[in-house]
Amino acid sequence: MGNHYIHTTILFTLFVLLCLTVFGGYASLAQDEAEQEYIAEVRPGDENEKFPINVGVVVIDIDSIDGAQQSFVANFAVVTEWNDPRLVEDIEYYRVMDTDDVWTPNLQILNQQKLFTTFRDEVTVLPNGNVYFTQRYWGTLSYPMNLKDFPLDEHSLKIKLVAVGKDSDNITFNINPERTDMSEILTVTDWEIRSWDAYTEEIEIGPKLPTFPGVVFEFEAKRLVKFYLIKVLLPLMLIVLMSLVVLFIDPNHTGPKLSIAITAILTLIAYRFLLGNLLPKISYLTHMDYFIFGSMFLVFAVLVETSIVARYMSQKREQEANNLDYWSRWVFVIAFLLVTFGSFIL
Repeated sequence: MGNHYIHTTILFTLFVLLCLTVFGGYASLAQDEAEQEYIAEVRPGDENEKFPINVGVVVIDIDSIDGAQQSFVANFAVVTEWNDPRLVEDIEYYRVMDTDDVWTPNLQILNQQKLFTTFRDEVTVLPNGNVYFTQRYWGTLSYPMNLKDFPLDEHSLKIKLVAVGKDSDNITFNINPERTDMSEILTVTDWEIRSWDAYTEEIEIGPKLPTFPGVVFEFEAKRLVKFYLIKVLLPLMLIVLMSLVVLFIDPNHTGPKLSIAITAILTLIAYRFLLGNLLPKISYLTHMDYFIFGSMFLVFAVLVETSIVARYMSQKREQEANNLDYWSRWVFVIAFLLVTFGSFIL
């Protein structure tokens, strides 16, 4: 009886172990098959159809716009959304997954110079298979600017996003207006953001390189001229007017006339070097350059006129000196108005 009980126990134990092994093998096989069914490198949807991706761009702040460096510093977030039927599950909660574990569009900021990301590389997956990926960027982006109208210039600056990789040809982007916006209060102080727009287009990533589907966030920026009017143009005008005062001094005082004329031109040269840190370093001339060069020419011309008057006085030709001063007053005042008008209005 005891041996029969022992044999029965052993057989029952072996049967249980066999069942556990079989069921464990099936479970492991099912898990392996489930894992093999989802391949993160393979795009969801029909491979013969364009796969839609909704994109939203939210510009949180524009820190600065640097015309001399042809760049701007932006703080913005990009929200992408798509549906992956392979991730549908009958659950009541969303999942957070690493971007390495799911398929994601390979979005690149085309005109980035140095950008930092602040969010983790994770996606949020809803039970219905909708996938959301949000990333915040902060840093410098480049964009070419035409500064010929400086400091009265305005520019269209762009943030360009492109999808690169083997799936880029089968992707189509749609702008999500509910997740696209720009803050009304921005940090940039010397520019006014007048308008913005977001749209999709095919973007060429470089000369003789293929185009890729992309998203563009574009905003219009106009330089505020008050800074340059108060701190650059007004002092410069005063220096020019100081030199014109020489024309109203009696020719008998040639010493003070020459002293003021020389002081004015030296002051203007020193001021021009000081402006070097404020003005853009470009190869072509801007409105500001025309005004500065015109002012320097006028101040130098006053110095030449004063030297001629001094020579007349040394030769006892006082009437000719007085006549030269008289006509020079009108000529130089009119010339100064023409330089100002021609530099900034024409």
